[in-house]
Amino acid sequence: MKYDINHEFVSISSQTATHRIILMHGWGADSDDLLAVGKEIIDKINFDFELISLRAPGLHPSGQGRQWYRLYPHDWNEAQVEVNKLLVTLNKFDTDEIPLRKTILLGFSQGAAMAVDAGLKLNLGLIVSCSGYPHPTWNPEEKFPPLIVSHGLSDDVVPIQASRIIYEKVKSKSINFCELIEFDGFHQIDSNLIDLISSKISKIF
Repeated sequence: MKYDINHEFVSISSQTATHRIILMHGWGADSDDLLAVGKEIIDKINFDFELISLRAPGLHPSGQGRQWYRLYPHDWNEAQVEVNKLLVTLNKFDTDEIPLRKTILLGFSQGAAMAVDAGLKLNLGLIVSCSGYPHPTWNPEEKFPPLIVSHGLSDDVVPIQASRIIYEKVKSKSINFCELIEFDGFHQIDSNLIDLISSKISKIF
């Protein structure tokens, strides 16, 4: 299936897929960065998943990798423009075959910030924020999808307090599942995260 969307992406799919995982990489990475994580989720969960890994639109200042918007200095206006573009892209994936309510949106770092910001406006099955942070104007509503927030206690790139803010804001308003996982680690994805997602999937889908 072809999608008329705002972003380039890598796709691993089958004609029989009933569910979808959409991956959003971090600042300076590219669309292939989280594919191994997506494949591990698919291998452990008993659903027929389509795997989509989005590519950030901007070139990283180093010339290697991509960025969703500029950092150092931050450009929050550009961030909001890109969130709006992301919403268009995500809505294009809302099909009769695989609706958004059967979709997991997983982001890492800057990709997590984008996923959380855009995701609050959509009827997703699950949002997973790994080592993420909230945009300054982000404010969740009561219909926020189920959420897993994961962050390393020793993260020296994005302070863990950023994820605690996301969790507290959502937990105070959302009627859906919301969990914060703090683990021994740095700016990375927790090795136990896949098992946690697997344990929650049957309750969410």
